[in-house]
Amino acid sequence: MGVALSLLGPSVSYLEDRLNVSTGVIGILFALVAIGNFVGALLGGRWITRWTGHQVLHVGIVSFAVGTVLLAISEKFIVTCLAVALIGAATGMADTAMNTMVVWARSGRSGPALNALHLMFGVGALFAPLIVDRSLAWTHSLWLAVCVVIALAITATCSVGRREAPQHPVHSDDVMRPQLPRRTVLVVSVFFMLYIGGEVGFGGWIFTYAEEIGMAGSLPALVTAAFWGAFCVGRLVAIPVSGRVRPLLVVCSACALSVVALAVMIVGSGDIWTVWFGAAVFGFAAGPQYPTMLAMVDDKLSLSAAATSWIVGAAAVGGLIVPTSIGPLIDSQGSDSMPVVVLIVCALSLLWVLVVQRSINRAHALHRTSVLRPL
Repeated sequence: MGVALSLLGPSVSYLEDRLNVSTGVIGILFALVAIGNFVGALLGGRWITRWTGHQVLHVGIVSFAVGTVLLAISEKFIVTCLAVALIGAATGMADTAMNTMVVWARSGRSGPALNALHLMFGVGALFAPLIVDRSLAWTHSLWLAVCVVIALAITATCSVGRREAPQHPVHSDDVMRPQLPRRTVLVVSVFFMLYIGGEVGFGGWIFTYAEEIGMAGSLPALVTAAFWGAFCVGRLVAIPVSGRVRPLLVVCSACALSVVALAVMIVGSGDIWTVWFGAAVFGFAAGPQYPTMLAMVDDKLSLSAAATSWIVGAAAVGGLIVPTSIGPLIDSQGSDSMPVVVLIVCALSLLWVLVVQRSINRAHALHRTSVLRPL
């Protein structure tokens, strides 16, 4: 998923020339990925209750492969739109299925496993630009990238096929960990909308920001790689930490560190060292937030497939709104507007963590009171 979803960004210039369209038109593709992600998340939440999580995951795996093939062979913009929408939908389905199954398999203690799961997405996203670069250099096409995705798809299919899918935990006898009420699902979804908006907004525009402030040659690409590399390190570090430290402390610390990193970039106003510092530290801080927030919910409440699908769908909305807002601001206000927008979103995320914790505690306390109340 990390490789397939991250192919589009490094392929923008190639697709502009191949399809003979402008950068503004290519921008539509990023919106279609987010829309497909939202639709796929909702479908995945429904299908996982009718089938098994592995069956939904198989649909996503096949969709990744088909989507990348369409992206490689497309010579018309409409076919490219179909390809990226399919990749986006596969992401929504697979993301919902994987997160749900990990939580079900390790109910109440899912933190390390969720961070390990999301670490592998970061690894794929880190290698995707290199894969695209070598594919274009060696084949003048995306076929090498397609072969990598297909090879990973076959490996994933064989691995999943040898195991049984985790089943939905029983909630009726689970006094201490009730299922999420709708109000709490909404509150948690807002956090993920803010978080993904900040992550995708920064990751999608840091290359352009580096170019705009005068970093030449391969430096913009290296800064982008520094962000994704630190992102992976953050999730790697979070695997052992999340097993020993309360999820609330991990998420709050990571959100606060994100704000500090962006503040340094803004104060530095284009100084090279502040860009490197901001990209690396923000990547490190952003990495653990998604999986650890899921673990924070799972600590006291049980995640259903439907709840997970709405959370993933809300994240897709954030990935649509924030990045598409940054582009026009860079054109009208300059590149310095990018870290400012992301800082605002991250500051709201930090404050919203406390709202999420309060909602989780309230839902847990209400359920426990209702169960223990004497007849």
